Amino acid sequence: MKAKRSGEENDLPEILKEADLAIISDKVGSREELIESLMRYLKLSRPNRRYSDYYSVKLFGCNVANMFLTMSYRFKFESPIPVNETFLISEPDLYYNKKAFDEGKVNLCFVIGYSGSGKSVLTKEYEGAGIEKISLDDIVCVKDHYTLKELKESGELFYSFFTGPGKKYYISLQERNLFADHGEVFVSFIKYAQEYAANHKDKRFILEGIWTYLFFTDPSEFDDYAVFMKGTSLVKSKFRRIMREAENDIYESLDRLMEFGVYAADTTFRDINVDKWRRYFEKKPETIIKLEDNYFTSVAEKIMSETNNINECFVHRDEKGIRNIMKRIEKSKHMELPEKAILVEECKKALADLA
Repeated sequence: MKAKRSGEENDLPEILKEADLAIISDKVGSREELIESLMRYLKLSRPNRRYSDYYSVKLFGCNVANMFLTMSYRFKFESPIPVNETFLISEPDLYYNKKAFDEGKVNLCFVIGYSGSGKSVLTKEYEGAGIEKISLDDIVCVKDHYTLKELKESGELFYSFFTGPGKKYYISLQERNLFADHGEVFVSFIKYAQEYAANHKDKRFILEGIWTYLFFTDPSEFDDYAVFMKGTSLVKSKFRRIMREAENDIYESLDRLMEFGVYAADTTFRDINVDKWRRYFEKKPETIIKLEDNYFTSVAEKIMSETNNINECFVHRDEKGIRNIMKRIEKSKHMELPEKAILVEECKKALADLA
């Protein structure tokens, strides 16, 4: 079979036409077509399933099983989830245009989610990468938190806004009542950031905060940027924040608890925008859908990553590579016995398939 020859990754579109491969495309148009694609995959021999998974990773960044789960999620939500459900129930995280942002093809990323949802954790991989990160929470009453010198040290985008077109927003809490619309500063800053990023293609920027989809009702305005959306529910996010702040100041955490009712009412009122944004981006082929991190999803991801490495060695008939993976897994101090057992058995099966 043509697709089984190594070194043909440049001919990936043709691979979809191979009869003895079954790859679920992001162009699947219905639930029925999705299930039919999975059934074709399951009926393949084990070696051909390895080839299918290998090329699925090359095409879509995940194997066939994960692609099925991703597309299943998209078809599940043809209509918005009721607000009373998103208030309580967490959804998967969405990463729109992540690959383009990582490769520098897109230089502005919006990280969106409730306070306490884990936005900072999500962007940890970009620490020390020369990226200017700005929390949108910091732009309100910025004068109480930053001197002009500190603003400049924080980054050129931040500084140039508050000393330029956003100079009137360089205010303290006491001066805040000068502006009736508290959303004005968010809208102005985000629009400025879009223009600034367009004029500084050699730099990358991350804007972090829920305010983006609270004050912009049309998500298509952000098609040209990266958009990462945390799916952690409002209740869970708020509880996390209260617990986090209780470690530093118990009185502050009590204040947060008291204000929760007002915060929740305001957020729920605007949650129709949250759902609109999620439903818009989760259907795009450039979006990676990822379940919220926990012990089980972490283990599953590690197993899947190693399985992809095994399949790559298999496709290129690299027996030595498979044996090296097996030795590394057996000696690993970072894997528990069940993980090791699953992966060692997978290596043995791959070696048998090569024979």
